[in-house]
Amino acid sequence: MSTEAIGQSFQDIVCQEVQSRRPREGLRAAFATVAREMGITVRRVRACWHHEVRSVAAAEWDAARRVQRRRLEADQARIAAQLAAIEGRLASLRCDL
Repeated sequence: MSTEAIGQSFQDIVCQEVQSRRPREGLRAAFATVAREMGITVRRVRACWHHEVRSVAAAEWDAARRVQRRRLEADQARIAAQLAAIEGRLASLRCDL
């Protein structure tokens, strides 16, 4: 990956993390939460939000990818649980017929 592509991907990951928390926490608190989880400053998160980041350190890139992976794994587990519940309800409806 080129330096520009890594920078864009980093900003995209940070923005996705902020967006996922924004409805529950609000924008300002989402910035703080994402900054704390990624080990970067709130100012850095805000710069990502406005797509103003010029370079990304390797540690920042690794932290962003770890946070994104944890969120995706949590989403996958939640969706799997929902799917299992739906399959259970369908099975009970099939038995009733």
